Amino acid sequence: MREIMKQLIGETITSFFETCRKKEFENEISLYQGRRGAYREKFVDWLKQTENREKILSTISELMDSKEFQNFVLEQVRRERIENIRELTRKQLTTDSETEYACFDIQIKNIKRLLDVLNWDWYVENNCKSLSGIIPLIEDWKWVLLSSLYGYYKKLEYGQFLTYTEGCPLDRYLDLHSYHGLIDNHYGLLKIKNDWKLKSVIPPRVFVPELDTHIILRHISMDLVDMIAEWRKHFKFDLSIRPDYNVCGDGLSEIGAICEEKDFGRSYGGKLTTIDSLSKYYDRDWLNDWLLVSHEGQDITFEEILEDGPHDQDHYVTQIVHMQFEESAGQEFITHIDHEYAFYNEPGINIKRSKLQTKGEARTRYKTFKIDNAHIPYMNEANNNVLYKVLTCYFVKGALVDEYFMV
Repeated sequence: MREIMKQLIGETITSFFETCRKKEFENEISLYQGRRGAYREKFVDWLKQTENREKILSTISELMDSKEFQNFVLEQVRRERIENIRELTRKQLTTDSETEYACFDIQIKNIKRLLDVLNWDWYVENNCKSLSGIIPLIEDWKWVLLSSLYGYYKKLEYGQFLTYTEGCPLDRYLDLHSYHGLIDNHYGLLKIKNDWKLKSVIPPRVFVPELDTHIILRHISMDLVDMIAEWRKHFKFDLSIRPDYNVCGDGLSEIGAICEEKDFGRSYGGKLTTIDSLSKYYDRDWLNDWLLVSHEGQDITFEEILEDGPHDQDHYVTQIVHMQFEESAGQEFITHIDHEYAFYNEPGINIKRSKLQTKGEARTRYKTFKIDNAHIPYMNEANNNVLYKVLTCYFVKGALVDEYFMV
């Protein structure tokens, strides 16, 4: 499938995709080095800047008349939708809530209906042309198609399981291998020395004194990092973990050093009263897609910020779920909850990126519902989290909500 795609899209587009991939790695390194301005560029910016822009778009126009190309794209769409069905089915099997089960069932049926009507004309109209009017900076709907192709290219070319032999920027790690013998040649794991400190942040990392930098760790959760760190205090053992062989360089810091010196990685701990004053979760593939959680007194606010999210009248739009709670006889109750859209102008959203407590006040907020003077158990009789259910009804990045609540 990889070779079929390369043959279809040709050398010019393949070369452009490879350049974009390298820039993604560079941008992520810049993020961890604390250089905010350097990682804001995205795919659309790179397309605008490339010298081959017109040739690329011309190639896309020619490809669209090819049945082989159409079938390739539709096959990728089908695979994605089938994977969505599998994930929703998995959630159905693990939920005890009849309402939640029915909600998943509706989503599955909707996806199946889409698969029934999926053809090239439908795809172009509903997945490309319809999106070109709402995604910022998109000048031509074929850019949407090209962006989707880039996503398929990354998935087919790189997948999830990169090793250090596949063309990654390895100078730093080769130093480790040459001078310290710390890279396992067989499995590609990094041997963690006893004096290296594991950091339970997003993503997890370890500080390497020999290189005076942090190394990003992949395929391991924060909870497991915490557990292993605790074991290291009491037991002796050899530890090896897979590092990120792409995102490596000098001066990679803790996430707290980048984001206002706060702890942004602490998950929900089971009680509303213990929620941190400010937390931030982000999507690794879309570094500027954030879930912010703030807690002050009896007020808890969740805000979802998407870089390529909805715009309205030149305003960036975010979603907010706000709630208030009280404790009684050892149980927590919701007294107020609402959902609304907040609006930022361009300077405002840029300020928000660095000062997370900034509020969107470019326009009056657009509230969709609110409940006041309530006494609703935060955990219902089936032990289901009411707040989690409300968030997943609205927020686009459900995976970030799942990660925060450790679902």
